Amino acid sequence: MAFKVIGDSCCDFTKLQMKTGNVVRVPMSVIIGGVEYRDDGRRTQEEWIKLIKEDPGYPRSACPSPEEFLNAFEENCDNYVVTISSKLSGVYNSAMVAKDMFEDEHEDAKIHIFDSKSAAAGEHVLVEKIIEFAEMGCSFEEVVKKVETFRDEMYTIFVLDDLETFKKSGRLKGVKALVATTMNVKPVLIGVDGEIKQIDQSIGVNHAINRMLYHIEKKDFDKTRKVRITQCDSKEICTKVARILTERFGFSDVKIINAGGLSTTYENPGGVIIAL
Repeated sequence: MAFKVIGDSCCDFTKLQMKTGNVVRVPMSVIIGGVEYRDDGRRTQEEWIKLIKEDPGYPRSACPSPEEFLNAFEENCDNYVVTISSKLSGVYNSAMVAKDMFEDEHEDAKIHIFDSKSAAAGEHVLVEKIIEFAEMGCSFEEVVKKVETFRDEMYTIFVLDDLETFKKSGRLKGVKALVATTMNVKPVLIGVDGEIKQIDQSIGVNHAINRMLYHIEKKDFDKTRKVRITQCDSKEICTKVARILTERFGFSDVKIINAGGLSTTYENPGGVIIAL
């Protein structure tokens, strides 16, 4: 059965994925300086960073309309949708509305909306798992079950050098280290059922990343599982992190993904996001 993976732009699809014909990006938008820019893959990470730096305020995001998801669905196809955590954005709800609309007209349609309960690297690795299982010949129902099981066990952990956008958007409620930003305290954050929680903190980004690696190591994950790292103007440190995960921890499938517009907006330069 033919299949499509439809994702919001926080999935950070690679150019190679976009060329396969099985992947469709439904762009979110970033509002910078009062101007709305679609995160459609046409701008480089460097261009997004420049736009954001020139904004005297702080950027905001807007989710795609149900119609944009509706236009991506196909009747004679297994449609898998991956969205950013429903607790961080309205994208999941928009996709669900589109699903209901499409199924009203096509009763045999196969559509499943995955709430990633994550973002960036977390969404990306779910996309890869969907493609992996679909290409193995798994049925629609099998893919859904396997990917949801993986999603519920997935671990997303990150350190951001700049928390301002998250702070001003109200998405970091209860993070202790926010009061100490002037002291260069960097929190180590994880996703818990789609929400952001703090598990650790340290002085400076490098020490915080060491703490992040400590928390990954003590989890004793299966070393064959996919590990994806989203970098935003942090390729050098992400390369070092990937080397540690591979050479010291023993993970066999570690890749670095470039943050797109939406991911760049919230991760900001210097950020490291790991999902596995």
